[in-house]
Amino acid sequence: MIFGFLIGIVILIIYIAISSWWWRRKLRSYIKKSREEEARLIHLEKMASLGTLAAGVAHEINNPLTFLLTNLALLSHYIKEKKIIKEDLQEEVSVILDECNEGVNRIKRIVQDLLSFSHRSQGRKISTDINKLLDVSIRILWNEIKYKVDIVKNYKAITPLQVDPNQLSQVFLNIIINATHAIKNKGTIFLSTQENEKEFIIKISDTGEGIPKEILPKIFEPFFTTKGGTGLGLYVSKNIVENMGGRIEVGTQLGEGTTFTIFLPKAKR
Repeated sequence: MIFGFLIGIVILIIYIAISSWWWRRKLRSYIKKSREEEARLIHLEKMASLGTLAAGVAHEINNPLTFLLTNLALLSHYIKEKKIIKEDLQEEVSVILDECNEGVNRIKRIVQDLLSFSHRSQGRKISTDINKLLDVSIRILWNEIKYKVDIVKNYKAITPLQVDPNQLSQVFLNIIINATHAIKNKGTIFLSTQENEKEFIIKISDTGEGIPKEILPKIFEPFFTTKGGTGLGLYVSKNIVENMGGRIEVGTQLGEGTTFTIFLPKAKR
């Protein structure tokens, strides 16, 4: 009888061990799939943002290309006519070449910023200047916002942050786009950074319409939107920040504007 009881106990222990192993395996598989789905969702939202920006970016690239081509044609004319050796043209030629260089560099910056943003994130954390990252976001969006928004910067954070810059740039873009949409005619977006011993604090404020109280609890829900688009921007941004160990807080006042505050922890030494 005791022997049979012991056998029963052994069988029960084996059953529990197998069940535990099976459930752990299923859980690991579920976590892996969840992370893959989240990565796909983040990339989907990023591609939707790029689609929205495509027309503006094409226009932004076209402007420097136009004066670049015009100036190069003029320079070519000077060379063919052998007028370039004339002293009175040297200063004009110098100005033309400077403008060409500025045009080329402007195109190069736009293309580099877009290529960097469009790459699928690998989750690599590197030393990142959050001030420069905010400036990159503004450059990408500039053609969309330059006639509608004045940008006021107050950068005080100086320590590099260990993050995936591609993902953090996506957060900045999403919030700045929302801030622009919240402004009806003409307004201002304020960008500020600061740090303390424990964390970085990034604030993006606008002088827009503000968010109604009944809508405020829903703004981070997936697919919720009042302005069109995918409705994934803020949802994805919140997930990215939380995966970095941080958080996003929102303060708003109807008729006065909204402030998104991003808190990101410093790496432990």
